[in-house]
Amino acid sequence: MIRTTPPRFVAIGHLSFDVNVIENGTPSDYIPGGSAAYAALTARDHGFSTGILTSVNEDYPVQDILKGIDVRVSPSEHTSTFANYYDSCNRYQVLLASGSKITSVIIPSGWKEPDIFFAGPLLHELPADCVNWFKPKLSCLVPSGWLRRWGPSGVITHGERLPPTQGRKWNVIVVSEAEIRDLSERYLFDIGEIVCITNGGLGARIWRNDVWSAIPAISAKPIDVTGAGDTWAAAFVIALSEKPNRRDHDIEQAGIYAAAASSIAIESVGMSGCPSRGAVKSRLIEF
Repeated sequence: MIRTTPPRFVAIGHLSFDVNVIENGTPSDYIPGGSAAYAALTARDHGFSTGILTSVNEDYPVQDILKGIDVRVSPSEHTSTFANYYDSCNRYQVLLASGSKITSVIIPSGWKEPDIFFAGPLLHELPADCVNWFKPKLSCLVPSGWLRRWGPSGVITHGERLPPTQGRKWNVIVVSEAEIRDLSERYLFDIGEIVCITNGGLGARIWRNDVWSAIPAISAKPIDVTGAGDTWAAAFVIALSEKPNRRDHDIEQAGIYAAAASSIAIESVGMSGCPSRGAVKSRLIEF
């Protein structure tokens, strides 16, 4: 879908396929995913005009999955594809295929000043200075792909540092406890004004100005936790965008809103669970 007006929410990063194996069971089909896709669908269902900038092969069902979203594609020989192995406590990943790099050339005229700019690199397809490509009201980084490392076998580990960012800080950074196990939190504080660290069913913690706030998890019946962090991040930054003063109380409320959104997302397979505003509000009433 090509819009004539610039989108208010712009997401950038690879679209992908996920193959999930739970408790050594049968591998799932190829499930469409990608941080940018989870974020954009959540934004769309919150009433935002939404666009995605990506590099992906033609095998990805853009028209079927991302209806109502303006998707601008840089061609790629492959679609990034991950095998996700889950047991009762952990996930480990294997990279099966990687898409191409994304450059600023892909950005349409008029897209550089959205309300929200969301960067979700899955591998290393974006440069660390991509925050300087845009002048949004609010920027959000989910840096999972900049932390990933892999060798010839494709088994993914997480690095001890992020690539240095040049220029502006990100307004919001969202990352999981597992991803930063070997990373000094100081790296995150140096490049982000608000740092959110999620930890699944144990909730999340949010840092700003050297003060931490604890955010509870909201109970759910998980079916597929892939993309939960991306949904959490998108919902958080959407809620925060509606709190112009961004006081500590506002940040905590945005965190609880994000927890409700992710609790909905994990109760469905793939991106079918990306929540609407109404669904999140209903979950909050239950909570």
